[in-house]
Amino acid sequence: MKPYLFIVFAFFMIGCASSENPALSKELWDFSPQNNQANFDKACLPLLMNYQELMKGVAADDTAYIYNAAKTLVQLTDSFPASLIGFKDSALNEQVKQSISNINAELQGLLAEESPAGMHMATNMVSIQFLNLLATTGFKEKSIYIFNVQDAKYEDGLIWFGWNKTANDPYHKENKAEITASQFLQEN
Repeated sequence: MKPYLFIVFAFFMIGCASSENPALSKELWDFSPQNNQANFDKACLPLLMNYQELMKGVAADDTAYIYNAAKTLVQLTDSFPASLIGFKDSALNEQVKQSISNINAELQGLLAEESPAGMHMATNMVSIQFLNLLATTGFKEKSIYIFNVQDAKYEDGLIWFGWNKTANDPYHKENKAEITASQFLQEN
């Protein structure tokens, strides 16, 4: 019995010592190019432009800017044209509607946050929900580069995305070095 216990313990230790990036090793989104619709991609562009504004506020640690960008995004998700969610598959239609609702809910949570750490986590969750929507709909209008940085407060680190292959870390102002994207959404 003891040799088996030792082997199980050894595998456990190897698994815990993995230096793999935990947040991006999990399947948080699955890119589905067959679902792409150009008109839906174009309708998402105002959301993505305002998401970039949100990330500017995070990078500047400007809570007023973050709140304004989040409020604008809430309004955009509230008024997202249902006519553009016209996917042939009714299950996909419902999934897209739910994804937009999830983004809205995460933004509402962001607006309720007061601490910088809470805002970072809420922004991270907004990013994950956006990536889920973009992957589900096979978004192709612009290249989406996904970034992940480790943070001692969060086991899976913090995620954001942008249109360039390199970017500065918006969550940690002290980290001045440019970071290269860990993933390219369209390749998943």
